Order: sequence, then structure tokens, then C-alpha cells
Amino acid sequence: MAGGGQGLSGGTVAEHALEAWQDCAEGHGGYVLAAGSISLQKVVAKIPCRPQCATDLGRLFAEPQGEMAIFLQMLRPHEDQVHFLYFWKAFGEAARTAGAVSIEAENLCSELEMLRDRILRRAEEDRLAAREKEGDSTASTASRSSVATEFSLHGLLQELERASAMSAYPEFWSQASELLQQRDPADMLTLEEVTNVLLSWVQDVDLWEHRQSAPVPVAAAGKAEGLRVLLHVYDVSQEDSIQKLNKVLAYKHFPLKFGGVFHAGVEVNGMEWCFGFSGSKTHPGVCCVEPKAHPAHHYRQTVDMGYTRCAPEEVTEIIQHMLEEYPGDDYDLLRRNCCHFADDFTRRMGVGGIPGWVMRLARIGAGVDSMIKHAPKGLRQKLGYEDDDSD
Repeated sequence: MAGGGQGLSGGTVAEHALEAWQDCAEGHGGYVLAAGSISLQKVVAKIPCRPQCATDLGRLFAEPQGEMAIFLQMLRPHEDQVHFLYFWKAFGEAARTAGAVSIEAENLCSELEMLRDRILRRAEEDRLAAREKEGDSTASTASRSSVATEFSLHGLLQELERASAMSAYPEFWSQASELLQQRDPADMLTLEEVTNVLLSWVQDVDLWEHRQSAPVPVAAAGKAEGLRVLLHVYDVSQEDSIQKLNKVLAYKHFPLKFGGVFHAGVEVNGMEWCFGFSGSKTHPGVCCVEPKAHPAHHYRQTVDMGYTRCAPEEVTEIIQHMLEEYPGDDYDLLRRNCCHFADDFTRRMGVGGIPGWVMRLARIGAGVDSMIKHAPKGLRQKLGYEDDDSD
């Protein structure tokens, strides 16, 4: 029923949920979609499923005798509207049912998902309490399908304190709390702002776990054969588009700033190759720079990709093909960038794709970028995200 392939980590669950959300929105979705636009077929296509779990997954998406599928009920639609946070939550539960997510002890991504669920539950409880205080006799029954629209910063700080106390990574949540305390605790966050915070932390979680594990490249047994391939990773800070998006995903009071959107170049045979923008259709986007010295970015670290069996002349042939396939005017900062080029290049040389953490924020950023562009104008202005289209 669902596609096969590799399973999903906690971070890639958010990525796949964003991709499924955008597929359902068909390029026109913000943070909220009409319940009728949620395509079960498009959602399930993003969930790798183990054969032994296919029956259980099928039950979530089945619509017996015209009844609403269990998955759609999990979305908690309110007035025929579904918010992305509930979609992300339901998508993760479906992925676990499919056996696509390994349940690991002391996993920071799992802790982030639990924090998200507690925030949603607390926001609903706060809204119900407010309605009951106002004397709304229908509050109890309406709350079952209501979508909370705001969450207090004070409440978020309390949830972070709780997460730190129960976490195997208390330092992560303590630092997150310290940064949030720079704001007025009385501030109210929209559910869209909470969404941005949580998605920015997906990247921070991934980088934190990468930093904690700090894997050391294993030397090849015996004599190394072939050309060594190195991935050089840089911090991106100069592009206007990234600065705009970082107002949301790298908001000064929210993320832990372990990293951001990265530039990447591939060194092989003593030369570093990368992909960038060129306004001319005849000018290639692929260029060669001195290793670890890209003039427009700040060098961060190197990932040893191993050795390619390709001979120097074969590497040259690959590059010649990619010069044609990656024209400079085809560059897109979020959807077809230097990381996509590096991943393609290393795979063609037979050393595998680049690490997921290098590309993750760009992938998540592309999804958030699309949601913001289709959000109401007032929200775009509040987020400091200028709209390119006229209303």
C-alpha cells in the first residue's frame, strides 16, 4: 500500500509530513487546509511501510462504507479546517504504525514530538477553560474538535521546564528555555508561530544529536584505493532569501543557533566543486574553488565521504555532464541548491549521498516558506516575512 524504502528518523518524519502537506495543498496551502483537500493516497505515499505492518496501516486509511478514515479523524478538523501541527502529529503516528520509525530510548526527536503534543493538549485545555469562564455551555462538547489558536509563552516555558526535567538531554531544553526567557512571558504566540518554533527545533535537535555523537571517520582497512572525496560544509549568512526565512526558522529569540542553512562543496582530486546562482542561461552554475575557502561563505567542517573508484578522467566526465545539467539560472536557494548538487555528485561517484543533517533545514525551509507565502497577509507581516505577491 505505502511506498517501500528506508525508514524515517524523527527529523525526516517532519520533512515527509511537510512534503505530504504540500502535495495535498497542490502548491496553495498555508498553515491550514480544508479537510476535504487531504488526499489519503498522497499521504500514504510518503510513508515507508514494512510488509508485516501493511494491514495495520491500511486500517488507518480505509474508509469503510463511506465512514471517515481513522487518519482523517486523527487530524482533529474544526469547521472543516485542519492545522499542520495536527497533521504532523497524525502523520507521525501513522509512520509508527507502518513500522517506518524506530522507537529509540532517549531520542531527542521523540522528546520534541512529545513536547508538541503537550503544547496542543495544553492549548486546547486553556481555550476550554476560557470558554467555560465566559459561561459558554457548549464549551465541553465543542472542545473535542476545536483548534486552539494561541498559546502563552509562559505556558511554553513551563512545558520546556517539564521537558528538561524528564529528558536525557536536559541541556538542550535548558538552553531553549533561556533563549525564550528573553521575551515577555505574557506574550501570546499564535499556533502558526508555535509551528515555526517547533520546526526550527527539528533542525536544532538533528544538529545537537550530530554534535553529541561526533562520529570520527573510520580509516579504510589496508591501503586506500581511488580518489578521496571530502564534503566541505559552510554556514550561509549572506543571501537575502535566507535572511528573510531565518526571521522565522532562525528567529533571534527561538532557535539554539547550532546551525542554519548550509552551503556545501565537494572536494575530489584536490579541487572543490559547488553549485551557485548565475543570471545567465549560458553561464554554468557549477564552479571550482580552493578547498575549504569559498569566498561567499564561512567554513564550518568537513565530512569524509570515503574513496571513489572513479578514475580522474571519469570524475572529469561526470563534472562535464553536471555542467550541462546544472545551469546557473536553474538554481533555487531552497529547492535546487548546492546541497542538492553535492548529493547528486557524490552519488554519481559511488560514495553515497551527503548526510541528511546538511540538507534538512533547506527541505524544512522550503515547506515553511510555502506555508508562509500562502498565509494571511496579517500573519506574514507579523512574522516579518515580506510578501512577493500583491493581495
